[in-house]
Order: sequence, then structure tokens, then C-alpha cells
Amino acid sequence: MPTDLAAQSETIVLGGIPWDTYQRILEAIGEYHLRHTYDQGMLEMWRVLHGVSWEDYQKLLDAMADITFPHTYDRGTLEMMSPRKDHDWIKGLIGRMIEAMCFTLDIPIQTVGSTTLGAAAAERGLQPDEAYYVANEPEVRGKDTYTPDVDPPPDLAVEVDVTSNSLGRLPIYAAIGVPEIWRHDADQLRFHALTPDGEYREIERSLAFPFVSPADVQRCLDRRTEMGENAIVRLFVEWAEQAAN
Repeated sequence: MPTDLAAQSETIVLGGIPWDTYQRILEAIGEYHLRHTYDQGMLEMWRVLHGVSWEDYQKLLDAMADITFPHTYDRGTLEMMSPRKDHDWIKGLIGRMIEAMCFTLDIPIQTVGSTTLGAAAAERGLQPDEAYYVANEPEVRGKDTYTPDVDPPPDLAVEVDVTSNSLGRLPIYAAIGVPEIWRHDADQLRFHALTPDGEYREIERSLAFPFVSPADVQRCLDRRTEMGENAIVRLFVEWAEQAAN
């Protein structure tokens, strides 16, 4: 495997991969020039694979069902990403703020986290950073699995960019039909809404939570280097209680 810095950017490293899962990964995508190294649970492999069929992509998802697997699949091209602390910190903090706000204001939601979303007809799929049912929560209440092209898409997805640009993922979200994206990039949060022509436009207020603007969330996120997470979440919830009334 490549060892210099330039080459490392072309690979990903996933930890905690059991031997039987590793074998199932090879069965799913081993034929797609999967040059790799596996050593005691650590799997390093090429970050981008081409020509991967929808069927083999589904086999890979089955193999990785219990493992965090950030990725994008777009009509045969599979791009995989390694988890990073800075990425996971921001997306987790945004998620905590949303969930605490909904709990306090008694807004029904279903948290689906990074459940892999897909559109079989379009042969596209991805794993969001965070995702939530809000308006469609009654339709999926009590349902513990997600069935592409049967279940409605989540009402809101959160995307955090650290080393890559999620704008390339927006067409896939559009194919899936996710109405709203909160996208955090370069220390700035933006909200995007899906238009009738299948594209996203930037919006000033959330569709799922109309009293929330990007600046309201960003103002609290900007305090993360000087305050603990609990204090930030509490600050946001206290603001939301006033803004919602």
C-alpha cells in the first residue's frame, strides 16, 4: 500500500473490522481492483472504486451493517471516507443541539443518525452525518429499519465538510428526495432546501424548524473552543425556547 502523504490521501483506514466482516467485504467488492492491507482488524484500502454494481454495493452495506462507514455511491462510483475527530465533533454537537431542542420543545422526531440512504431506481446512495424525521415522523414511528424507495426520506440531513466538499453529495440527496440539508463548511453553516426541479437552494430559515436560522446555530457552534458541550447545548435550547414562542 502507498505510504507517502500524497498516496495516503488516496486510501482510507477503517478500524475494528472483524475477520468475518473482512471476508464479506472482499466477497462484495474484491473484484474491483481492491488493493488493500488487513492487519488485526485494521483495513486500509483505496478510497475510490469504480464500476461497482448496485448489487455489490448492497452486499457491502450488509457486510458493514454494524460499522460506521462514511461513503457516497453514485451510479457505479463508490467513495469512502475515514472518520475524523474534528468532523465527528461538529456533526455530533449539531445533532445534540437538534435533539435537545426537540426534547425540550416536545417536537416529535425520529433520529436515524448515519443510516445509509438510497434510491435504487437512481442507483445512488450515501451515509449522512446525521438525519432526522420531523414532519414524516408519524409515518416511520416504531419502524426500526429503513427501506429505500418505500419509506419516505428523512426530512433533514446534516453534512459536515472537513476534508471534502459535500456539494458533490447534494445531487444524491436530491435523487433520494431529502427536503432539507444543513451543511457546515469552513466554519460556516448553511441551510439548503430541495426545489421542485430537483436542485437545492440556500434558505434563510429551516423548513423543519421555521424559527431557526443558520446564524442561530452557528452562534452556539462558535463557542465550542471556550465552552463545554453541555453548556453550548443548554445555551442553544434556552434560545430556542424563546424563539419558538
